[in-house]
Amino acid sequence: MTEKRGFRSYLRQLLLMDEPPERTARTFGLGVLVGFSPLLGFHTLIGIAVIFLFRVNRLAFLAGVFSNTPWTVAPAAALGTSLGVYILGSDTALPEISYDTLSSGRFWSELTADAWNLLVPFFIGNFILSAALAMMAYWILKRFLLQYRARRGRKNVTTAANDPT
Repeated sequence: MTEKRGFRSYLRQLLLMDEPPERTARTFGLGVLVGFSPLLGFHTLIGIAVIFLFRVNRLAFLAGVFSNTPWTVAPAAALGTSLGVYILGSDTALPEISYDTLSSGRFWSELTADAWNLLVPFFIGNFILSAALAMMAYWILKRFLLQYRARRGRKNVTTAANDPT
C-alpha cells in the first residue's frame, strides 16, 4: 500500500510541476536516453552527474533513467544489438535465446565466443535505440502533460464558477 501511495505521489508531483510541459518532457526524454544507453551499470552515476552539472529537474530525469527496469534491460540490449548488426550489415548473429539454450549454458558459450564481434553492434544499435526511445518518451509525455493540464485547467475554471463564495 505504501509503495502505491509513493508512486502516486511522485506521479502527481510530475504532473503538477511548475514548469512548462515541454521542459519536463525534455528532461524525462534525456533520462530515457541515459537509462537505455549501452553504458550498462553506469546509468545511475551518469544520472547523478547530469543532475548536478546541468541542474535538471531531478524527478523527471530520474523517472526517465529508471524507466529501464530489470525486466527491460535484456530485451532492450538484445533488440539494440540486433539493430546494430542489421545497420552494420554484419554476419554475426545473436545466439538463439530460449529456455533450453539458457538452461544448458549453450547461449552463454556462444555469446562469449562472439563477444568481440558483437561489441560494436551492441554500442551502435543501443545508442540508436536509446535515442529513438528518448524522442518517443519526449513526445508522449509532452502530449500527455499538455492534455492533462488543459483538462485540469477546465476543471478548476468550472469549480471556481460553481463556487458560491
